[in-house]
Amino acid sequence: MHKSDMWRSGIYRISRDLIASPRLEIALANALNTLSSLLPMRHGAIVISAEEGEPEITACSGVGHDSPSPTPTIEPKTAIEHIIATGKALVVPDIRKSDLFKAALRTSLDGNVAATFIGVPVKVEKKVLGALWIDRAETGTASDNYKEEILFLTMVANLTGLATRLNRNLCRDGGSIAEEQQAEQISRIGGKPGPAPQTPKTISWIVGESPALKEVVKTAVIVAATNSAVLLRGESGTGKESFARAIHELSSRRKKPFVKLNCAALSAGVLESELFGHEKGAFTGAISQRAGRFELADGGTLLLDEIGEISPEFQAKLLRVLQEGELERVGGTKTLKVNVRLICATNRNLETAVASGEFRADLYYRINVVPIILPPLRERDGDIPRLAKVFLQRFNNENGRDLDFAPSALDILSKCDFPGNVRELENCVRRTATLARSSMIAPSDFACQQGRCFSSLLRKGADCNSCNTAINDLPPGNRVSVGPPASAGTTSGPASTIGAPGLTDRDRLINAMETAGWVQARAARILGLTPRQVGYALRRLRIEVKKF
Repeated sequence: MHKSDMWRSGIYRISRDLIASPRLEIALANALNTLSSLLPMRHGAIVISAEEGEPEITACSGVGHDSPSPTPTIEPKTAIEHIIATGKALVVPDIRKSDLFKAALRTSLDGNVAATFIGVPVKVEKKVLGALWIDRAETGTASDNYKEEILFLTMVANLTGLATRLNRNLCRDGGSIAEEQQAEQISRIGGKPGPAPQTPKTISWIVGESPALKEVVKTAVIVAATNSAVLLRGESGTGKESFARAIHELSSRRKKPFVKLNCAALSAGVLESELFGHEKGAFTGAISQRAGRFELADGGTLLLDEIGEISPEFQAKLLRVLQEGELERVGGTKTLKVNVRLICATNRNLETAVASGEFRADLYYRINVVPIILPPLRERDGDIPRLAKVFLQRFNNENGRDLDFAPSALDILSKCDFPGNVRELENCVRRTATLARSSMIAPSDFACQQGRCFSSLLRKGADCNSCNTAINDLPPGNRVSVGPPASAGTTSGPASTIGAPGLTDRDRLINAMETAGWVQARAARILGLTPRQVGYALRRLRIEVKKF
């Protein structure tokens, strides 16, 4: 693996380490251990200075690529104090030649061993909280370039600073969770007050009892008690908007507006107008003054979905609003103050986007204060039947029906991977309920074709093996037909091969398009899909549409 790729992956792992434990010293130690696996280092430490009411915290690592020793042998107190005082990175190619290390080397067990020292300040909003340092069992030379190492360590130190501030905001009396805030939140959502956060009981839009989901909900409850920015991450369809609304409802801002905007659906110009508002006459079509989403969410919460899709030019404008809490409407000169709790969501790898220059690093640090990673549906053991029943009941209420699942039908759903996650499961339930032949939904009612879930047409290798087994076990008369009706024509030619066994998704789609005269709407009817799904599959499989 290339070094830059390894470091990008490392930043993601370290950010998870920093929020995985409610005890800051444990989180710092875990992050440092991960760091030791990424860099050629003997020893290293993260030192967080004492503050009023808060003790000094030091996490050490003595097991790096170059270190057989389990503990640090040098305590560079003078160098650490220098980094904290100046707020700047420090590189010493050979510690034996530096006055900053004389006292440390006199008490060191390996004081005669050449080593290179690299240290950076731990900062948050220009305030220095401590220092992060490592050393190497090698002598640096004048030709060595430490820019990459300093940049990587600075990113780790910035994440450490954000985690430290969050932890200290949440904790009182030596680091315990703020029980008063938690008791208020738990009491309001119907749980029983206690020393530990409880899973919400009345958030009807979050359904599930799996350990993976409970862990995320517990984190959301803790984070909701603060005003820190949250970055919701996870695959498409995992329910990022639902969790954003839950965080808002559990926060002190719940009586204020919850405003959302999908950034991917708008161009940079329209996005600026939507977020900041515009004055009358600011551009063609601006026939009146309009408040933006930031103004509408003042005092409440703003969700920016697909944050990774905004252009680099607009990122700078957004960063200013997040830093200063003020904005001007498009075409206006009056500065407006806003107080908004920001929640962002994305399924992109922002670390890769930052490394490639597509996403500003300073904006990344601003929005990635508390990352929450939502588990995909395939990792939520036991939640699929619960969700399916909720979606079916919702369908019944909307359509005046009284449908229910047979146990065997729920068993089939439980074994599907659902690469589209909760969104795909709801789509499957609604489609099945719409086409159900009786009030009891059986395996034969699932709208699969040739034993494959519809998602297999959209995602390569997303076959639903459990559906394949279940459908193939049914009598021939109960299987779902794929091709056109028997009266459609002869038994030869493209039409007869649409549903032929052994065909790939690409072949099946091409056959349907040829049968339909390359009209997507007709092909969609043949395949039992929507024209939009067919269009997506054509682009996904790189099939050129023939024009006549």
